[in-house]
Amino acid sequence: MVLRGKTRTRFSVQADYEVSTLSRVLELFSVRGVPYYNMSARQTDNGQQWIELDCSDVEDQNTNLLMNKIRQIVTVRAVRVETLVLAH
Repeated sequence: MVLRGKTRTRFSVQADYEVSTLSRVLELFSVRGVPYYNMSARQTDNGQQWIELDCSDVEDQNTNLLMNKIRQIVTVRAVRVETLVLAH
Protein backbone atom coordinates (compact mmCIF):
# COMPACT_ATOMS: atom_id res chain seq x y z
CA MET A 1 0.00 0.00 0.00
CA VAL A 2 1.26 3.50 -0.81
CA LEU A 3 0.04 6.82 0.49
CA ARG A 4 0.67 8.97 -2.62
CA GLY A 5 2.98 11.87 -1.89
CA LYS A 6 3.39 10.80 1.69
CA THR A 7 6.15 8.18 1.78
CA ARG A 8 9.91 8.30 1.33
CA THR A 9 11.92 5.10 0.96
CA ARG A 10 15.68 4.92 1.34
CA PHE A 11 17.62 1.98 -0.07
CA SER A 12 21.07 1.62 1.55
CA VAL A 13 23.48 -0.83 -0.06
CA GLN A 14 26.84 -1.98 1.26
CA ALA A 15 29.00 -3.77 -1.30
CA ASP A 16 32.57 -4.67 -2.13
CA TYR A 17 34.00 -1.91 -4.28
CA GLU A 18 33.66 -2.85 -7.94
CA VAL A 19 33.19 -0.41 -10.80
CA SER A 20 29.97 -1.93 -12.18
CA THR A 21 28.07 -2.33 -8.89
CA LEU A 22 26.53 1.16 -8.98
CA SER A 23 25.30 0.77 -12.57
CA ARG A 24 23.80 -2.64 -11.75
CA VAL A 25 21.88 -1.20 -8.81
CA LEU A 26 20.64 1.81 -10.81
CA GLU A 27 19.54 -0.44 -13.68
CA LEU A 28 17.21 -2.35 -11.35
CA PHE A 29 15.36 0.88 -10.54
CA SER A 30 15.26 1.95 -14.18
CA VAL A 31 13.91 -1.36 -15.47
CA ARG A 32 11.06 -1.25 -12.93
CA GLY A 33 10.24 2.40 -13.56
CA VAL A 34 11.05 3.42 -9.99
CA PRO A 35 12.56 6.93 -10.03
CA TYR A 36 14.86 8.15 -7.31
CA TYR A 37 15.20 11.80 -6.36
CA ASN A 38 18.52 11.53 -4.55
CA MET A 39 21.46 9.17 -4.99
CA SER A 40 24.84 9.03 -3.32
CA ALA A 41 27.72 6.60 -3.65
CA ARG A 42 31.03 6.60 -1.86
CA GLN A 43 33.99 4.32 -1.44
CA THR A 44 35.13 3.58 2.10
CA ASP A 45 38.70 3.20 3.34
CA ASN A 46 38.29 -0.56 3.73
CA GLY A 47 37.48 -1.35 0.09
CA GLN A 48 33.71 -1.23 0.45
CA GLN A 49 31.18 1.11 -1.10
CA TRP A 50 27.93 2.58 0.15
CA ILE A 51 25.11 3.38 -2.24
CA GLU A 52 21.99 5.20 -1.06
CA LEU A 53 18.92 5.97 -3.12
CA ASP A 54 15.91 7.98 -1.92
CA CYS A 55 12.58 7.35 -3.64
CA SER A 56 9.02 8.61 -3.21
CA ASP A 57 5.87 6.49 -3.09
CA VAL A 58 7.35 3.06 -3.82
CA GLU A 59 4.79 0.25 -3.72
CA ASP A 60 5.51 -2.37 -1.04
CA GLN A 61 5.86 -5.15 -3.60
CA ASN A 62 8.37 -3.08 -5.61
CA THR A 63 10.33 -2.36 -2.44
CA ASN A 64 10.60 -6.07 -1.63
CA LEU A 65 11.37 -7.01 -5.23
CA LEU A 66 14.12 -4.38 -5.52
CA MET A 67 15.63 -5.39 -2.21
CA ASN A 68 15.77 -9.05 -3.27
CA LYS A 69 17.18 -8.22 -6.71
CA ILE A 70 19.88 -5.99 -5.20
CA ARG A 71 20.87 -8.84 -2.85
CA GLN A 72 21.47 -11.05 -5.90
CA ILE A 73 24.31 -8.81 -7.12
CA VAL A 74 27.49 -10.73 -6.30
CA THR A 75 29.37 -7.79 -4.75
CA VAL A 76 26.50 -6.76 -2.44
CA ARG A 77 27.04 -7.55 1.24
CA ALA A 78 23.95 -5.95 2.79
CA VAL A 79 20.78 -4.06 1.85
CA ARG A 80 18.63 -2.02 4.19
CA VAL A 81 15.34 -0.35 3.34
CA GLU A 82 13.62 2.30 5.44
CA THR A 83 10.22 3.76 4.59
CA LEU A 84 8.98 6.89 6.31
CA VAL A 85 5.42 8.15 6.30
CA LEU A 86 5.48 11.93 6.11
CA ALA A 87 3.04 14.12 7.97
CA HIS A 88 1.28 16.73 5.80
